[in-house]
Amino acid sequence: MSTTAKRRSFLGRILFFLKFLEIRLRFIAILVVTALLVGYWDNVQNYYERWQRTRHGQSAVVSETAVSDTEYYCGMHPFVVRDRPGKCPICGMDLTMRKKGVAEALPEGVLSRVQVSPERIMQAGVQVEPVLYRFLVKTARAYGVIEIDEAKRANIAAHFPGRVEELMVNSVGATIGKGQPLARIYSPKFMAASEEYLRALGSQKLVEKVAGDGNPDEKRRSEQLSEAARRRLLLAGFTDDQLDVVVKKGVVSDSVTLYAPLAGTVIEKSVIPGQAVDEGTPMYTIADLSMLWVQVKIPEADIAAVKSGMPVEIDSVAYPGQIFYGNVDLIYPVLDTDNRTVKVRVTVANADMRLKPGMYVNAVLRSPVGQYTGVAEAKEQPETKAAVKVPTVLPTTKQEDADAFLASLQEDAEYYVCPMHPNVVSNKPGECPLCGMKIDKAAKGHEAVPAAPDAAAVSAADAGSTERWFDGYACPMHPNEISDVSGACRFCNCGMKMTKWRAERVLSIPEMAVVDTGNRQIVYVETMPGVYDAHAVTLGQRIGTYYPVLDGLKLEDRIVSRGSFLIDAETRLNPGVATQEPEEAKPDAHSQHQ
Repeated sequence: MSTTAKRRSFLGRILFFLKFLEIRLRFIAILVVTALLVGYWDNVQNYYERWQRTRHGQSAVVSETAVSDTEYYCGMHPFVVRDRPGKCPICGMDLTMRKKGVAEALPEGVLSRVQVSPERIMQAGVQVEPVLYRFLVKTARAYGVIEIDEAKRANIAAHFPGRVEELMVNSVGATIGKGQPLARIYSPKFMAASEEYLRALGSQKLVEKVAGDGNPDEKRRSEQLSEAARRRLLLAGFTDDQLDVVVKKGVVSDSVTLYAPLAGTVIEKSVIPGQAVDEGTPMYTIADLSMLWVQVKIPEADIAAVKSGMPVEIDSVAYPGQIFYGNVDLIYPVLDTDNRTVKVRVTVANADMRLKPGMYVNAVLRSPVGQYTGVAEAKEQPETKAAVKVPTVLPTTKQEDADAFLASLQEDAEYYVCPMHPNVVSNKPGECPLCGMKIDKAAKGHEAVPAAPDAAAVSAADAGSTERWFDGYACPMHPNEISDVSGACRFCNCGMKMTKWRAERVLSIPEMAVVDTGNRQIVYVETMPGVYDAHAVTLGQRIGTYYPVLDGLKLEDRIVSRGSFLIDAETRLNPGVATQEPEEAKPDAHSQHQ
């Protein structure tokens, strides 16, 4: 082979190797580029989008010079926006010009505004109703403990040291009357104190007889000595009647008799016959159990519903299904910081002695949220021609005395009766001696015949109304049960007379209409079909399924009563939600949200 041929063969091999290497490198380059695109695809896409925005922004600068920077909107329907003048297609008003991008100022008190499509409203079941007045009654429930009335309880102690000679009352549970003898104590010290008193009286009489009017200082000293001796005996616990007996008899006794200071039941006896006692040794505890106290602990949140004198229902596990009735006697001025309750004292009649001190009971107190006042039902009746002489003591406390008094009255004659105790009647106004309630006026022969409750009248009190005040009949225990006819209460077994009341309805909204964000409570008001404004409201405590409105709404505002949470979600999830006022901002800083 020639040299030329060899050279060509060598060059061919080099070219072939270079072509082969080129093909391999091209394949490797494609693989590297593909791997880089896959690994950095997000960055590539972001660079592309940035380039696109820059390009469109440069073209927009040119086009804005030829396009107007104003737009036209409807003041009644802010969502109607046009690029040229005209009229609103909904209300026909002329459109108002404004600069583009300027947020519409929301009305005062409106936090945000949202428009919801009819399809979304139907899917969510959004319901709208007006804000109305309702008769709301706050019911407070709490537990209590029965206690003895402190004013009707007495501890009998020995007045002088000595020895118990005799116990006239020798058992716990004995019923005694006021002034009844309880025990006799042999006491030399009592004998000495009595002798001192009698000697002082004798000295006083002697000075008055001898001195006459000649020595007034001596007479004054003798009077002071006898008065001091008598005062010592009175401070020891003796009564004036007992000391008068000692003076009348003029004989000193070596024993002293203790008497009951009030009528009631012996609940404790601490001595036995023959026992030695010192001055102040407790002997008996007597209590009048016909009227008891119930110490009810009302939660702090419910104390505003409790008013002095209001009626209270009491029930106990000892007597299931039976209701006892009482009245608020005292609202204690101090709150218990351990359990955040306020103690309320309720007086309860216990004529049949079924309630026992120490029992746990449940108390129910009902108080209308609005104002309410009694209404006079009848004019004053003319006086009877002749006064009827009634032999019984008025007001009566026994049924036979009440029957005798009523029998002595002429037809149509007025009298007064306790709504809780029909056996308490009188010929003049006053208070019931058993429960302390004010006795009501009645007329003989005009007692109301019980009738079935008027369901329509009762429900009218709970139904919404545009009228703020209304009249109706209700018993003191159940102010929420309103009827249009008078008579005895027919809603429970209390038997109280239903009196006429003028009661106030309060502005209220359903519980489901309120969206509680934690910092405030919001209600959505429909300003036009499909358009809702968010209003911050001030509400009272929830009563049943309604909230009393204190501020933020007015009568007949159309609010979203069902589906308010959907409206609130649309407000928060809409892209324009950033224009809504933040929780900490003030209402006048809110901007429009569409």
